[in-house]
Amino acid sequence: MPNRVRKVAMALAAAGSILAPSLAFAADAMQNGGNADQAHVRPATAALRSLIARAAEASATFRQLLQTIEDSDTYVYVLEGDCGHGVRACAGGVTPSGARRIMRVTIALDHTPDLTAMASIGHELRHTIEAIQDPTVRSTDAQFFLYQRIGYRGTSTSRETPAAVETGNAVRAEIRRSTRSTKPE
Repeated sequence: MPNRVRKVAMALAAAGSILAPSLAFAADAMQNGGNADQAHVRPATAALRSLIARAAEASATFRQLLQTIEDSDTYVYVLEGDCGHGVRACAGGVTPSGARRIMRVTIALDHTPDLTAMASIGHELRHTIEAIQDPTVRSTDAQFFLYQRIGYRGTSTSRETPAAVETGNAVRAEIRRSTRSTKPE
């Protein structure tokens, strides 16, 4: 019996570490009248929530990314952190959860201008959609092999895809246009 109790405790601790960002986001959204516990894109911090909201407001491409993820079987946690290898953002990690998948996007916000951060988030969300569109991608290894197959070498340790590059550029351009059009003259 003690072994079973230990296994349950370990499972609850693991679930808590995975769900903590979504619970904080859900609480914040519920206070503001939203329904974040249903959202498929789950920013882990207030800074990321703000960037995602601003990008969605200013960019039709970004809104489409969010809608595509909302319509999928996947939850995407957007986290602040360091990807290493000299990149400021990365989409890494796929965890199956029953019929659903959990993916992670990490963004380094230190000394990153907001426009660059929003474009990077859009770029990485496009990468998650590439994985979402392949139902066989149910693990980090499968995600790695997907990018080996559809991508090209971005840096010595990363893969890149034309769709993600184009998406990041489109988000950046749309936000710039929106910013210019809302500035007082």
